[in-house]
Amino acid sequence: MEILHCAILLAVLVQAQCEVAVEGLESVEVREGEEAILSCTTPSDILFCTFRSPTDETFTMKPGIPYEEGRIVYHGDDEKKQCGLKITNVKEKDNGEWKCLLTALLDGQAKKGEKAALITVAKPPSDIHIVVDGETTAAVIVNYPENKDRKVKCVAAGGRPAASFSWMLGEDQFSGPIEDLENTVNEDGTSTQAQVLTYESQPSHNGKQLTCIVNHKGYSEEQLSAQRNRVTLDLDVQFKPVDADKPQAFYNLAVGKEHVVLMSFRAHPRPSELHWAMHDGVKVSEGSESIDKRFEADILTDGPSDGMYTARLTIKSVNQEDAGTESNLVVTNELGTTKYPFTLSLGEKPAAAPAVSDSQENGGVPSPTEAGSGPVIAIVIVAIIIIVVIVVAVIARSQGMLCFADKNMGDDGEKSAAQFEALEKGEASPEKEPIKEPNDIKKEPEPTNENVPIKESVDEKEEKKSNGAHTPV
Repeated sequence: MEILHCAILLAVLVQAQCEVAVEGLESVEVREGEEAILSCTTPSDILFCTFRSPTDETFTMKPGIPYEEGRIVYHGDDEKKQCGLKITNVKEKDNGEWKCLLTALLDGQAKKGEKAALITVAKPPSDIHIVVDGETTAAVIVNYPENKDRKVKCVAAGGRPAASFSWMLGEDQFSGPIEDLENTVNEDGTSTQAQVLTYESQPSHNGKQLTCIVNHKGYSEEQLSAQRNRVTLDLDVQFKPVDADKPQAFYNLAVGKEHVVLMSFRAHPRPSELHWAMHDGVKVSEGSESIDKRFEADILTDGPSDGMYTARLTIKSVNQEDAGTESNLVVTNELGTTKYPFTLSLGEKPAAAPAVSDSQENGGVPSPTEAGSGPVIAIVIVAIIIIVVIVVAVIARSQGMLCFADKNMGDDGEKSAAQFEALEKGEASPEKEPIKEPNDIKKEPEPTNENVPIKESVDEKEEKKSNGAHTPV
């Protein structure tokens, strides 16, 4: 038994040594009617180049030898180094695994090698549809807000390879929680796949379309232009009249004058009943007037935008008692009733109140923000002052200004005469005199030749004395 195992192992090794390495073959994905190229190579010289199709047909490729009326031809520049196949018009039957079979001359012997690749003929889904509550449908009714969340499944069947999905609401991209279901793959490589969107409705969505877009390379430009890759779901979002954020205020009423009150709201389906409940207990239904003829209600009209309605009440003569009162517009449809409060005022609309600081709101007590900002500002100011002083000191020192000026310098910037004289005699610089106030300094006249005393000799003194004793002639 051990001998048999060794023989099998030896045969495998010999077979492996006889194979030649095949390189360069890559899978491709194309649409039907397009061009596909498969090319393989080996370091050794190629003797024979053969391809086997998914239908088990064999094509020995050589320049100048076409197949199927030129639909399949050789591709390459050097048949000794390249084994290539070009399909000029891809058909459905070309989809699948292709094998490159090479025979090459290696070490003086013919050796074989092979490698496989896929040609995927992209095929768009043959059917796309939307499923809601287990049924294929093109429209859905949603009662808001009771069941505002709905599971919407988009199914794409018959495509190859797998597609991807995206969603739109009206003309805008729409995003929400999604779940991709497991694909079901058929024998021909096509698949059925689906994506489930958890759609959350809003009253403003009523009348719009939720669109599932199937993204797939197999679609032609004509199919995309015709939007064959899309399926839509019409949304019928039903809701009671939507509550107002706050009461509506009407100003500039004048006593004895007529005034018109207009109020708009959103509801679906259309309101079945509407009336005005006035502050004085008067009730005015649409299309009617009060018993005293003072109030008149028009028929409800559509607008000012899709899904909205406008009610109109005419007060034919405003009374003083109307001022500062609150009344209601009461609207009812199949899903409920909503009251819309409104107020009436004789004067003009008051101006918006100025903004109040935190300290004013807190009775003069500064807020934490204000309290904490004072020390910070003081620190910043002190830091700036210190920096300025340092800069001035550096400049003064470099220029010899202010307290850094040389005290031995005169007003004209030169040293005093006493200092020069001391320097000529080799003496040390004289002691500095104390600084006197400007008022104490008396400027002595500079000596001239006439005022400077001249040292006389003894003979000259005697001569003057003798001359002084003589009597003038």
